[in-house]
Amino acid sequence: MATTFMAKTVQCGSVRNCIEDIKDIIADGNFILAPEGITLLAMDPSSTVLVNLKLEAENFEVYACEKRQVIGVNMSNLFKIIKTMTNDDTLTLFIETDNPNYLFIRIENQEKHKVTTYKFNLMDLNEDEVSLPPAHFESVINMPSVDFQKITRDMHNIGDIIEIKSIGQQLILSCKGDFASQETVIGNNVSQLSAAAHESMEASGSAGAAPDNQTIVQGFYTLKYLTQFSKCTNLSSQCELYLKNDYPLILAYKVANLGTIRLMLAPHVEDQKIAV
Repeated sequence: MATTFMAKTVQCGSVRNCIEDIKDIIADGNFILAPEGITLLAMDPSSTVLVNLKLEAENFEVYACEKRQVIGVNMSNLFKIIKTMTNDDTLTLFIETDNPNYLFIRIENQEKHKVTTYKFNLMDLNEDEVSLPPAHFESVINMPSVDFQKITRDMHNIGDIIEIKSIGQQLILSCKGDFASQETVIGNNVSQLSAAAHESMEASGSAGAAPDNQTIVQGFYTLKYLTQFSKCTNLSSQCELYLKNDYPLILAYKVANLGTIRLMLAPHVEDQKIAV
């Protein structure tokens, strides 16, 4: 069987969770299969949210891709196929040379001596030219994913908009609604960009540093989208927030040891869209 692409991983739970999170934001998207790895860079119809997924070739058990290929995928349909995967399974994705319009999805369980193969229909989608512009982030916050999820969910019960503000060594999250307001202050949680974070952001041409005591970095964002983003909590115990004044918020999660998913949200301004 000749193939133009093949990727094999035992990180089935993380792949399943990642696609489950993406499908609630992006209906259809183009995956770029390249020798260096798998990339998804897609924007929602409102041009408010940008999803950037990158899985590194070197982190798969098996990876083979001689040249760049673009495959269009419906996220909900893909999730229907892989949602029953467990952590005991092995996932293999491949495209046969003679069947370029299909993605073959093979799920194996060695303990049960079971192999299931799906022939998944690909879509012909327009390949939009979307790129992440280089940026120097004034504040980078690393915090437990469950904490960020709880804060955004709690605030979404009160209002629609959250203000995220970084002042020196404090992170302040606040919202205001018709019947109440909330402010949560987290101290000693803003630090200089760690080596790992710096490396991950350098890949997209971005960098950051801790603000000094005189620097105020703030933005207003729609809680509806942030509560959707926080579903990625099941991917990683930690999340990173990249903040810059008058710039989209970037929320990043590790996808096991395979790579990173970054979610970019435009600030809440009337008719505000992500500039690409």
